Amino acid sequence: MKTLLVVTAVLVTGATQAQVPPPPAAEPYSLATSPSLLRFPGSPFEALRSRGLSIEGSVTSVYQGAVSGSGDKDWRFGGKGDLLVTLDGEKAGLWPGFFINFHQEWNFGRDANTTGAGLLLPVNTATGLPRLGGYEQDTSITVTQRFGDAVSLSIGKFNMLDVAARTPLAGGGGLETFSHLGIAAPVSGVTPAYLVGAIASLKTSPATFTLMVYDPRNAQDPEVVRRPFRQGTTASLSVTIPTSFGSLPGFYGVRGAYSNKEGLDLGSLTGLALPPESRTVLQKRGYYYGSFSFQQYLQASPRRPGNGWGVFADIGLSDGNPNAIRWHVVAGIGGTGVFDRDLDRWGIAYFRYGLSSELKDGLARLGVPRRDEQGVEAFYNLALTPWLRVTANLQWIDPTNPARNDAVFAGLRTQVRF
Repeated sequence: MKTLLVVTAVLVTGATQAQVPPPPAAEPYSLATSPSLLRFPGSPFEALRSRGLSIEGSVTSVYQGAVSGSGDKDWRFGGKGDLLVTLDGEKAGLWPGFFINFHQEWNFGRDANTTGAGLLLPVNTATGLPRLGGYEQDTSITVTQRFGDAVSLSIGKFNMLDVAARTPLAGGGGLETFSHLGIAAPVSGVTPAYLVGAIASLKTSPATFTLMVYDPRNAQDPEVVRRPFRQGTTASLSVTIPTSFGSLPGFYGVRGAYSNKEGLDLGSLTGLALPPESRTVLQKRGYYYGSFSFQQYLQASPRRPGNGWGVFADIGLSDGNPNAIRWHVVAGIGGTGVFDRDLDRWGIAYFRYGLSSELKDGLARLGVPRRDEQGVEAFYNLALTPWLRVTANLQWIDPTNPARNDAVFAGLRTQVRF
């Protein structure tokens, strides 16, 4: 009897082991499929990541110029370098949910944002920021604490292009998808490109709530970092609700913001090429802003979850005084993956930015007429490898300066991820 039990146990154990498939063999490393140029098995970057320190970087170069319109027609070469470092507190031996994020960026070369075409917004985000704020480099550092999967709190100096880059269809922060600032990171007039403050997020079913409290001034100015909130405070609350069109994901969101800052500080409107005379036009304490946005996938990739294409829009409205921008509309179509190229990105979008009537009337009295600005941009991002991308870009713009002709800009952007 004992022998029978032993034999039975051996057979059952052997059968059970036979039913368990062996672990899949690791795919051989290939530079052509690696997510970055310097990340390979055994590299220092992989060793640091396992200990909680993630280091990523990229260099984006742009060759761009005006094909038609007013101003210079010379093509210009420039770009941006980005270094992003993230410390995962739990992996580093601290505590769960704690993160420190560091973003250093540099501009180099020349750009096509100052050709004299009479534009309100820059045609190239990558080469325009941080340069348009008066600096060739900038550093952003934030500290985040997550409480489970539902609550997070971040404080520090934020690069808002990092936030815009995470938007599924149109995101990219000017480095991967749309180049024009008005599309890549829609300009509200109440949120500078760099800010000092705090962002809290609460995920519930079915909505995600995000509260932002920040200094309304452009945080590229060291004085804003040293002495925040000396000229006022801006508070913003947004609600994002996920949707489903059939089995395809999407979302819509609303946002409201109020600032008690007085007057128009051109330094806080990084990217707006307003004439100096506008400083004397708008003076008022307090202003508000509201927006509605949505994205909806119309097709999803069967091979890569998260890839696909769809439509998107962002609509904003403010009181227009002292905010220089009264309203804006951005709408387009785009996504990731086309034909059998799963990593390629593409898109086409329309934008229109309406200036404050008080601003236009005041400038007209000073002999500096201005009008709303509108345009269309199309791009195609060709992923030669996951770490090497080349983007062709074409823009048509009806400029804010009525004395300037319609402008057409063409460009070629190359990005290498390290």
